[in-house]
Amino acid sequence: MKQNKVIIYLNIILFGLLASACLEEQSNTTVSQVLVSVKMPENIKEEFKFASHFVTLRSDRMLYTSLTNEKGEAVFNNIIPDIYNVYTSWDLNGEQYFQMSDSIVENRPALISGIKSKVKIFSDSNIGIETLLSVKQSLLISKVYASGTRDINNAAYRADSYIEIFNNSDEVQYIDGVYLALVEGDSPIGFPAALFPTTIHARQIYRFPGKGSDYSIQPGASIVVANSAKNHILGAPTSVDLQNADFEFKGIRFPNNDKVPAMTQVYTSYLAIKEINLQSGGVNSVCLFKSIEDLTKYSIVYPPGKTSGNMFITIPAKEVFDGIEILGFKTTGVDMNSKRLQSFIDAGYKTISSTGGLNHESIERKVDTKRSTSERKYLVDTNNSQNDAISSDDPTPKRYDKALLLQ
Repeated sequence: MKQNKVIIYLNIILFGLLASACLEEQSNTTVSQVLVSVKMPENIKEEFKFASHFVTLRSDRMLYTSLTNEKGEAVFNNIIPDIYNVYTSWDLNGEQYFQMSDSIVENRPALISGIKSKVKIFSDSNIGIETLLSVKQSLLISKVYASGTRDINNAAYRADSYIEIFNNSDEVQYIDGVYLALVEGDSPIGFPAALFPTTIHARQIYRFPGKGSDYSIQPGASIVVANSAKNHILGAPTSVDLQNADFEFKGIRFPNNDKVPAMTQVYTSYLAIKEINLQSGGVNSVCLFKSIEDLTKYSIVYPPGKTSGNMFITIPAKEVFDGIEILGFKTTGVDMNSKRLQSFIDAGYKTISSTGGLNHESIERKVDTKRSTSERKYLVDTNNSQNDAISSDDPTPKRYDKALLLQ
């Protein structure tokens, strides 16, 4: 009997050693080669290839980059098996765009970008990426602060949210008449971009005041739109001073500043809420668009399968000129299928680092250190917020010298 116990014990040890060896061998297994071929957009002359530009493979735990060759191919060797997002971009200055286009175009900066999401890489692979070309926009959403914080009594403080818009061009821009939309944020998701490739559904839309040239933004400058244009630091030390905000969403839940011009609410899913309904721990995707249409004629619909509850206004995606996808934080990771913004608006997404917020964390666009000078700053704009933006625990508005933004 004792001998049998010894044999069983030795078998257990042997099995454990074999299992350990198998796990070690499995963990050391890599994909020997991944070839990513980047196809140029249709409206670019054939002689131009996607050469000498970085392609990125990103999973929840790994990050690889590789430079494309003269054929527009990027080779990756010895890759850890995983599910990756594959993306790339190429910034064109106005002259490059003019020369490369197969038609007559304006001499304006443009962007070639492409992404392929949730690519399973567990063996040698050949991956093709289609790209899109978009003309660079002047006005960008540069900061979204919605998480809130805690006041001097450790109570939840949510009155201090704001959105900032930056002029990334070299010319004076006017915000007059531009629309700002807060995108649908239902759970479960109501209108995923994958099922609605040409439309965006918004829970709220606001219009900036002015008749065309009343409210200017200088090159390299920005404007702040606040829910409450007050100095919130007085009651919540980790909050922000918004008393000099440029515009205000004037609601009834938070104190207003009579000196600050009001945003005009065009549509809201919540009849009792006049201020923008940013969620401290939720989905806060925001976009800017222009339209010559009468927005009262835009269709207002329930999410598919519903006949009651919140209704959302339908915006043609082609009218959107900038947007940032902000999704809810999940410890298990974010599902790219929960995106509401199409890839040509934002190929990625950002989250804060808390499911409930109240951690004074903002989403902010990074500074383009290669393009910026001592006289002014430019911001990164590759239409992919995973590359363009960071989360910051210093939500100070109009500040672009933070170390995180200069990486």
